Amino acid sequence: RQLGCLQTLRPGQAPVWPMSKWSSKADLEVLGFFWLPMGGASTEVNSDLAVVTNHGLEIFRLNFHQRTAKSLRTFQASVRLCWLDPISATVLVCIGKRTLQPFDLRARSPKLPRFDLVLNGGASEIDASDVALLTIYESTFCVHADGSNGRVSLRNVSNPLQGTPEHDIVIDVAENDAPLGPLRLSLVDNLLVVHCLERTVSVVFDIRHREGVIVPSLVGPCNVVTADEDEAESASWLSWDYLSGSTILDASSGVVSQLQIDMGAVLQDFLARSPHDVATTLRLLLRRTGCREHVVQLLRRALEAKTRSAELAQGFSVLNTAYRSAIERMS
Repeated sequence: RQLGCLQTLRPGQAPVWPMSKWSSKADLEVLGFFWLPMGGASTEVNSDLAVVTNHGLEIFRLNFHQRTAKSLRTFQASVRLCWLDPISATVLVCIGKRTLQPFDLRARSPKLPRFDLVLNGGASEIDASDVALLTIYESTFCVHADGSNGRVSLRNVSNPLQGTPEHDIVIDVAENDAPLGPLRLSLVDNLLVVHCLERTVSVVFDIRHREGVIVPSLVGPCNVVTADEDEAESASWLSWDYLSGSTILDASSGVVSQLQIDMGAVLQDFLARSPHDVATTLRLLLRRTGCREHVVQLLRRALEAKTRSAELAQGFSVLNTAYRSAIERMS
């Protein structure tokens, strides 16, 4: 196979054709590619492209003025599957039945420690849909959706010191490790959304909201509602492709959708489940975007309910700390 790159704003120009180190291999297959984040050598003239093939990873520098593509670095590996996160310039490749090898393409030494994924339910090898590569807050995680045990596990692949089993974040989606069937993952505003396909429901988690060592759900199980306000049919869930982040592709209808979360509904369900102090709820809201009105209403209700002064003081302390941090980031 051959990979060509074309500037969309100049469709009349011929493509630039990067020549892979492994182009002579008869079985060469391109598994994935993405543009590396702007910075360094990436300009309007030069752009760096990361390409993953079944023979390894290769980084090209493309110059659209000179119509050239130069191979900068290669990392040889027998790749069976790959997952990409362009935001963090991270690649995760499967180099065996259950062995995963992460690469941080921003680092001087991109190759990070490999690890084996523990498989359950009789599976002998990793399936592409069982794993996602997601950047949540400041860290990039390998997320394993284990539907046979109703569990989701997150392994930090951006920080080797945190990328060990004892630092894994394990989320129980189902009670008593009950099997849930196939699970799929989405990420919306740093909230992890776990879709249970057979039950056609989704559950929402914030990995920074914990009760001891447990990461409880914020809301769910709940339904995904389409743009026409009709609940999605179960057949649709099984045919959808849950792409990186919040993108959902329905190939049967030719529709690409972006998943959104109604924080008003999340907050209502979150507070109805069990009482939460003002400070905890404020932290949850301040980690989201566009929640200013929810913050104001939360404080107003707390004042109207004559909440204890000590609890209010903790809440306003959280708010003031966030305000100072925002000013420092802007200065």
